[in-house]
Amino acid sequence: MADTREEYRKKRVKRIKQIIVTTCIILLLLPTVISIFLMIKVISMQKQIDAIAAGKIEQMQAESGKVVQAKAKSSDSSLVTGAAIEAKRVYLTFEDGPGTNTDDILDILKEENVKASFFVNGKEDKYSKKMYKRIVKEGHTLGMHSYTHLYDDIYKSVENFEKDFIREYQLLHEVTGIYPKYYRFPGGSTTADMRVSLETFLPALENKNVEYLDWNVISPEAQQTRVTKKSMVSNILNEVAKYDTSIVLLYDVADKPMTVKSLSALIKKLKQENYELLPIDENTPLIQHNQ
Repeated sequence: MADTREEYRKKRVKRIKQIIVTTCIILLLLPTVISIFLMIKVISMQKQIDAIAAGKIEQMQAESGKVVQAKAKSSDSSLVTGAAIEAKRVYLTFEDGPGTNTDDILDILKEENVKASFFVNGKEDKYSKKMYKRIVKEGHTLGMHSYTHLYDDIYKSVENFEKDFIREYQLLHEVTGIYPKYYRFPGGSTTADMRVSLETFLPALENKNVEYLDWNVISPEAQQTRVTKKSMVSNILNEVAKYDTSIVLLYDVADKPMTVKSLSALIKKLKQENYELLPIDENTPLIQHNQ
């Protein structure tokens, strides 16, 4: 009888030991299992967060605005900002007119079936008003380039700038019936002639829902007094090739005669190389030198 009790006691102790050991093992393994489980959950949640964030970024880029990148094919993309767009787009822009060459430029554009953009100054003679109307009638973009183009005056103060801006804005509306939507600062948005910061001038544009833009390709006539037709075309083509989208600054004034002389050849070359020639509109990347 004593032996039976002793065996029972030993078996009981053994079971207790087994329970204790099993419990200890479970208690030791449980934190590890929980940690692994939590780590898997964290990784899964992080992937979901990354996916949501990526979706939001894509949506913001698609809906964001107006300043987008004319992506440079070369290493120099310092003049443009934002998201890349389709390649091979060229915007021919003519400024400082109307001038004696404006009519001829419009004839060439019509013959080549190309739309362009004109950043004009404020002129109230009969010929200039005729040019304003023709620009609009033939489907080109009529932009502003200040009324007087007198740097020392318009950049002297915010008041002077606003007065000049409104004067041209009203003139172009009275003559053509349209409100201009685009402005190019004389000398560009980073010209050293501004006596106050660019930001102080922007409210005048914003109040009229006018955007400003610069350029990333400029006619060699801007720096050289004597330019051949061949060098005009080759220089511009070489510069345009650096960008997915180019805004080209050209002139339609008498002292820059090579623009009109080389324009037809330039357009033909651009077409041969499959560039799409477009006027400035709401889909145009607003290349801005100060960005």
